[in-house]
Amino acid sequence: MVLLLGFLLLWGVVDITGSLSITTPDQTIQEAQGETVHLPCMFTLNPEDEGPLDIEWLRLSGPNEARDHVIILYAADKIHSDFYYDLKGRVHFTTNDIVSGDASIKIRNVRPSDSGTYQCKVKKAPGVAKTTIQLTVVEFIGNVSITTPEQTIQEAQGETVHLPCIFTFISKDQGPLDIEWFRLSGPSNEAVDRVVILYSADKVCDDFYTDLKGRIHFTSNDIRSGDASINITNVQLSDAGTYQCRVKKHPGIVNRNIQLAVTGSTESVNITTSEQTVQEVQGETVHLPCMFTPNPEGQGPLFIDWMQLTGPENEVVNRMFIVNLADKIYDDFYQDMKGRVKFTSNDIRSGDASINITNVQLSDAGTYQCGVFYGHGAVKRTIQLIVVG
Repeated sequence: MVLLLGFLLLWGVVDITGSLSITTPDQTIQEAQGETVHLPCMFTLNPEDEGPLDIEWLRLSGPNEARDHVIILYAADKIHSDFYYDLKGRVHFTTNDIVSGDASIKIRNVRPSDSGTYQCKVKKAPGVAKTTIQLTVVEFIGNVSITTPEQTIQEAQGETVHLPCIFTFISKDQGPLDIEWFRLSGPSNEAVDRVVILYSADKVCDDFYTDLKGRIHFTSNDIRSGDASINITNVQLSDAGTYQCRVKKHPGIVNRNIQLAVTGSTESVNITTSEQTVQEVQGETVHLPCMFTPNPEGQGPLFIDWMQLTGPENEVVNRMFIVNLADKIYDDFYQDMKGRVKFTSNDIRSGDASINITNVQLSDAGTYQCGVFYGHGAVKRTIQLIVVG
């Protein structure tokens, strides 16, 4: 009987989960034809799981199929991916370090015929666990749009960086809302290196990428309102790279790339404005000062951003609402301030990054942060705004 049970476990006939667990929930993923889709499968092991590690991805049988198909397999420290002709050469594990707990796969150049149900099964005796992913591939992009421009965000090491992604969709886009943030790689950022955070079925999954675990969060509690922006706390030099925000609401799919640069020093620029409290009457125009001086030895692009902060110690970036990047101004991040916030100087490079907020409202009260990034330098100053009625 013991021998028979061992044989059944080896071939997955008996589903005894043991202490092994897959942390990725069952979910539905939508992708546009021709793109690369990421099917996540994160797992954790326990010291009790002492057998060999086997990872098996299946395409489950559909109405017109007689049986399930193995599409990729990891066994005895080797990868086998030539089982299923329709995906041959297009399916790969996303990491070379599968034993660390990431059995996710990616399928390149997806087609509508790739739509279906995929199952990830992880086995390490006595543990067995599995999760299923429903993949839908659509042929057109619909009417979703991301209003955030492609841009470079620069932040100092150890700070909290805000990566914006503001989107809109119209009533014809009736499907479920999915938000995916990827870290890209490759000469032209053509490859999805990692999924770093995901919003699907009104749930947030943020345990895909060990390097960012516990440091990455959506900034809004109401993502459906159109804000898919994220924060990365305690940002490190190794976090620098290209990130992509992808918004999907059937049949719409759209993405936007954000380049993150992380600097290690603050020596090439200085803000001379002191931290202070500014008070203004509701309906008036309020002036938030931010004067800076770049040191003569500093060189490189100038980047100004204004943030609204929250949290007990103003440690959380709530909103980015105006930016000056490469001598261009972007001020459409935050709907509540759209058309009301402006830089006060036409020559910001002269050292004046101050802003005005017209028709100031009681809801505008709070803590604001001016960030100045120049070359390898990064410095910030906070201003407390009080609005009286």
